[in-house]
Amino acid sequence: MSNAEQPAMASAAASRCSRSDATDERPPGPISRVPRSNGAAREWYDRISAQYDTVADPFEAPARTTGLELLAAEPGECVLDVGCGTGIAVVELAGAVGPNGTAVGVDLADGMARVSRAALDDAGLDRGVVVVGDGAALPFTADAFDALFASFVLELFDTPEIPGVLAEWRRVLAPGGRLCVVSLSRRGDGPATWLYERVHERLPTIVDCRPIYVRETLREAGFRIDETRTETVWWFPVEIVRCRLES
Repeated sequence: MSNAEQPAMASAAASRCSRSDATDERPPGPISRVPRSNGAAREWYDRISAQYDTVADPFEAPARTTGLELLAAEPGECVLDVGCGTGIAVVELAGAVGPNGTAVGVDLADGMARVSRAALDDAGLDRGVVVVGDGAALPFTADAFDALFASFVLELFDTPEIPGVLAEWRRVLAPGGRLCVVSLSRRGDGPATWLYERVHERLPTIVDCRPIYVRETLREAGFRIDETRTETVWWFPVEIVRCRLES
């Protein structure tokens, strides 16, 4: 698919600990930065797209499954998966929205987009569309989607970029639209988190995401938290948060 065609085609091994954010403790400290560029990220994910699931899916799958359950895409909806990667969630979403709905995936890397399209083709889901694009500057009109899903994506953006990214996600959500974010969480602040952040600091392109304060970040962006689940995956805390636009 050419870049020119994209806008037209676009027109849960873990333990659940919490389901409410009413008793949030004070965040324990600052989050790390993400120093690598968009170009470096695109090149890296292009390079590993064919092997990505072998490396990452055993870690990502449990929390992603929980996130899809919380998002609860319904028949007839138009749903966006930001940073769709190899298309596992897009395939699930396309099946959930049914023949009268649309599932759209967007990814920064051409290689990931190609793998996602192949996954949709293999599943026989022609109501799924995948385009190449930046999650911070989405190639879609305002109010285009009933729901948005982002699994292990928000924490890929550098700290100063996150408010703008969430503003862009707000823009493409229809009134009353819901967002589900699955992300590494900084709230645990244990030895596994500390070690992960040190590796991230030394290998910022390969280990390019880092834990963030998911609930606080979404609230500051004007979202109302509906439900939160905290899981531990390979000793790392992960937050799965479903929220809606504040009226």
